[in-house]
Amino acid sequence: MPQEKQSAACESCGKAFKLTGYGPHCKSCIKWACREREDNAYLGILCQAVDIDTNNIDNILVEHHPSTARLSEKILFVEFAQGHQPRAYKLDLSTDLCKEQINHFVKLIKSACCGRDSFTLNEYTDLCSTWHAASHCMTVFEKELVHVDGVDGKPCEFPVYHHSLLDWAFDLLKHPTMGPQFVFDVKCLFKFDGSTFVHFIDEPWTADKFWNLQSRLPPDGKLLPFILYADKKGYPVVAQLANLPTWIRNGEGIGGGHVMGWLPISFKKILGTIEKESEMGCWVKCWDGLAHCFFPVVLILSADHEEQVVMALVHGVKSNFPCPVCLVPHDDISKFPAQCKFCTSAKVTKVLQEARSQETTEKREQILMQQGLHDVDFGDHLWPELLRILNKGGHQVAARVKKNFSMMPHWHSLNHFDDALSISYTDGQKFEDLLKLVVFACHDVLSLVEKEGYLLLCCLRAYIEFDLYTALKSHTAHTLMAGWEALVTFNVLMQRFSEKTENVKKNWNFPKNHMHMHVFDNIKAKGVTWNFSTKLNKKMHGPLKEKYQRHTNFKNVTEQILQVDHLELVSELICCTITDYDMYTSAMEKNTGSPNEHDADEVEQEDFFHVRLGSRVKHPLMLEAVEQRSITNKAFIWFWMKLNEFLNRYFTAVGKTLPGGKHIQFQPNEQIMEFKYIKVNFESVVDWCQYMDHLQCNPNFHRCSHYDCILLKTQQQDIFGQLIFMFQCVVSEESFPLALMQLYDAPTRPWLVKDVHLNLWRVHEQPPESAEFFLVHSIICGALLYPDHT
Repeated sequence: MPQEKQSAACESCGKAFKLTGYGPHCKSCIKWACREREDNAYLGILCQAVDIDTNNIDNILVEHHPSTARLSEKILFVEFAQGHQPRAYKLDLSTDLCKEQINHFVKLIKSACCGRDSFTLNEYTDLCSTWHAASHCMTVFEKELVHVDGVDGKPCEFPVYHHSLLDWAFDLLKHPTMGPQFVFDVKCLFKFDGSTFVHFIDEPWTADKFWNLQSRLPPDGKLLPFILYADKKGYPVVAQLANLPTWIRNGEGIGGGHVMGWLPISFKKILGTIEKESEMGCWVKCWDGLAHCFFPVVLILSADHEEQVVMALVHGVKSNFPCPVCLVPHDDISKFPAQCKFCTSAKVTKVLQEARSQETTEKREQILMQQGLHDVDFGDHLWPELLRILNKGGHQVAARVKKNFSMMPHWHSLNHFDDALSISYTDGQKFEDLLKLVVFACHDVLSLVEKEGYLLLCCLRAYIEFDLYTALKSHTAHTLMAGWEALVTFNVLMQRFSEKTENVKKNWNFPKNHMHMHVFDNIKAKGVTWNFSTKLNKKMHGPLKEKYQRHTNFKNVTEQILQVDHLELVSELICCTITDYDMYTSAMEKNTGSPNEHDADEVEQEDFFHVRLGSRVKHPLMLEAVEQRSITNKAFIWFWMKLNEFLNRYFTAVGKTLPGGKHIQFQPNEQIMEFKYIKVNFESVVDWCQYMDHLQCNPNFHRCSHYDCILLKTQQQDIFGQLIFMFQCVVSEESFPLALMQLYDAPTRPWLVKDVHLNLWRVHEQPPESAEFFLVHSIICGALLYPDHT
């Protein structure tokens, strides 16, 4: 007898599957193929509907630098956005594990293989041998001996470890995946807003400084700009390449920031690796097989004020001119924005030459002190003030503010504070989140009667608004002007507060406060703060500390830490290569996923346009059961009858044919499927990239009820609402994802004076019995609303 057929081929993708998996695969394969056809058809309609010769909303105008000899061009926004979409690389984090942990991890993998697959690593030493064998693929650290005179005049010898900036950059330029991501030519970008093209800035190559530097290059020259970060904590010097997009440059993969050496001695050595080439240029054969002439330059020095003082040769915070950027007098540093002369390298060099030409040390120091210089060779202020005022108000005031903080609704990626006032915070992110919440926690405590506290609250609100503008990831002329106005408002309020608190021992005349006036000039010159902020590089202190604790013997640790850091970079290179290979093989296949993966996704989540429902309950619910379990909640009164009314209204509004030509009449025993979680993708109006909100509609989320608020799109206007119940029902084999929501569009009481001073926006909820049904794809994004308890 002929052998029974054991497999069958899918008609959609052509792949063979066992008979037991053929049915589920066909179902999921047809679904995914249908979605792909719909997406491609929609994209085709978008492209056909837009005439690029005419100015349409969101069109991008690109002005190229004259040295490129390229004409201006208009591109569709969808094409521009595709170039800004992040691509994630899977990293190997094994270097963060100690020897014993890696041995256990290897044993676990070998036991999971069960002889079916070959796994050649047996222990930690095998893994290290693999890393060392590939270590030549990335530039290693160099060791040099530096001789300096000690305090007692005796010569001292120090070992210095550092990377060559050029060799590290050349490794990336030659990398087949990272190389194509480089941007060498400056661009001036404009976005059409319906009436005119508005100039905007985001990446360094869209800002003024990149443009000016490229104007000084020869015709065949390419700019290779570095971003250097230095910090006194641990003294690491971290380098990034400004030619790479933000999502790579600020990431943790191959093209992310990398430790080049340690302060203070190695900084001079690091700069010395590009000194000659920055003037003469250097030719490099890149990933595409073509040779280009590159001119390296330090585009951005990112550091805290203490390190900036050293880099600019400023004598200190109490010098005559303590700002490392401009020549503002010491007594006027809090009176910003003020027009002051910039402290340029040419001016500093001239003063140093004059000082060094003097015969005596006294005369040299006198010249330097007049300019506030020193001849060498190499938000948290407002929070203590608030605590002081709250403590002055007594225990009841502090307890009320603490309660208000704890009652703030939980939100994804926002720290929640149950005991905000009695803990000292050293984490910068926690301070940022505190400032975001402090106005809501204190607005009903610090009233107009308490002049000092209320004025400080206004200062905090103005600072939050100013800080929001500085953190934008894309800036236009309008947002830069609005940011300046917010800065002026903050400065006026701070002057009034400092006059009000003259008897308090707090001096607001410090350089960090003055540095705010330079932020928007820096944005114009270097791009958005995302390019030069120290916050992103400070995260590298944690991994360096872990390497010190887990991979050193606590003696002569520099060489050991840098060796582990280099092996981690090699590990990332290996993982990046494997990822590229996996992407290549997946692209060569017609179907990229197994039926089991699709089926598992269908069980857990459902996709509908830009939203995805998740946390599906195990068993369906009957309509009458929904009403019975929520009998005390007026929002569920006549739940199934209101559902019938909504569906009939919806079918009529969109012109859909009613099933069987009859009105929809769900019965109480009809079943629906409940969901308790939803992901909402939305386009930011700031940088036009896609972001995701994680929203809950759960009566028991970590032992607490959690019902998030949202911004909802309706035919009349966009309104706020709160999720009450999310579910999916089926009408004539078509699924409808719905949500019962309580709307916040009821009339509000007259606005108070503090609402204007603190820029508060009030909404009021409709009664629970007025809750309405909406399709979940009407949700624009999530919204964090704070209840007013006054």
